[in-house]
Amino acid sequence: MYGNSNAESGLHLKARYPFLTLILLLLGALLASAQDLTCREIVEAAFESLQDNCAALPRDGLCYGAAPAEASFAAEANAADFSSPGARAPLSGLASLTTSAADLEAGRWGVAVLNIGAHLPLTREGPGIIVLLAGDAAVVNEVDPADAMQVAQPLSTIATEATARYKNPGVIPAPVGSLTADELALVDAWDNTGDWLRVVNGGEISWVESEMIVRLNAMDNLPRLALGDAYAMKAFSLSTGTAFAECSDAEPFVAIQTPPDLPANLTVNGVDIQLGSMVTFRQVHRNALSMTVHRGKATTIFGQTVQQSQTILGILGKTDERENQVLEWSGALRASDEEFARGERAQGALNRLAQANGWGEFETFMYLADIIHVVQPGDTLYDLTAQYNTSVEGIIAANGGGDDLRLLIGMELIVPRPGSGFAWRGE
Repeated sequence: MYGNSNAESGLHLKARYPFLTLILLLLGALLASAQDLTCREIVEAAFESLQDNCAALPRDGLCYGAAPAEASFAAEANAADFSSPGARAPLSGLASLTTSAADLEAGRWGVAVLNIGAHLPLTREGPGIIVLLAGDAAVVNEVDPADAMQVAQPLSTIATEATARYKNPGVIPAPVGSLTADELALVDAWDNTGDWLRVVNGGEISWVESEMIVRLNAMDNLPRLALGDAYAMKAFSLSTGTAFAECSDAEPFVAIQTPPDLPANLTVNGVDIQLGSMVTFRQVHRNALSMTVHRGKATTIFGQTVQQSQTILGILGKTDERENQVLEWSGALRASDEEFARGERAQGALNRLAQANGWGEFETFMYLADIIHVVQPGDTLYDLTAQYNTSVEGIIAANGGGDDLRLLIGMELIVPRPGSGFAWRGE
């Protein structure tokens, strides 16, 4: 009885005050909008703190960008004071790094960053591999400090005679330059056979045959570099919170940016991946990890190549080695608008860090919508792929497939994903 009476009273109120419901809805929307604005402001303030607190970020170091963040170390001797924004620590001995989700009441959102030197020579200026943690995110180091490769100070020597410099040692030749006779050569490592020396003039990496370089006794102490050698933080597991964030801007992620000219080989959640040059990871479910490529591409050990503006989903499971092992990857799909937006936020934060450190800044990449090209006299598939920075395979597939696609003057040709990357057939 009382329930019916209350329901009838509510109906009478709505009938007598037809705008009451509308006013309440508008009030709720305004409150929600105000909360979103506050959330966005918190995220923006965290990125500003990253820029303010992490200038002069050292090689193989980590920085506490914005509260709350926490680092743990494998050995007490390696522990550093990492209790407040602006704190720094070396990567050596790092066990884990975590940041926290948005706290609207406290006005905080955790951000931290790592600058991984990897195999890059000490003569190279600028950043190494940058790993940015934002919101409810964590990375766990899986490289024993005792096994981590150490990059040596280069030694000065000269070439015995004119010789070519190569991109890699002992493989199909890929010349990248040359040394003249008696030209200065800075060398900092051998290959694993001892037949090649790494030359790092000007911070660039190339290889020359060791017999073409004047031999110094001190060269015996240079390290030997082999494909797959571990370096600090080469292998790690990452995770993010899966709960809905207070606002879309505050969703957690881990972003990885590599030098554009030097892709990085990393082991992420148990899977070897070659990255170049900016991706974000987000755990969309406790058993699923997404990887979105925002610039460049990524290639997994399973053979998938993920191009910029594409996302791939990893299925997570528990193994003896780790909790979040990627067991398999899905096929690559076009990234969603939300994933594009995440990439823009991540790149914006990375660019703030670059501004503070005097590094180069970058832009994220977004595919344009498919377009229609009206074939003109003289058009060829090769010319169109170069014009629209897309692939021959893509054009053929979008226009019916098959190897007999003929361009006729005046025909309307679908050009898919312009800007997605030029590739001639067979590449």
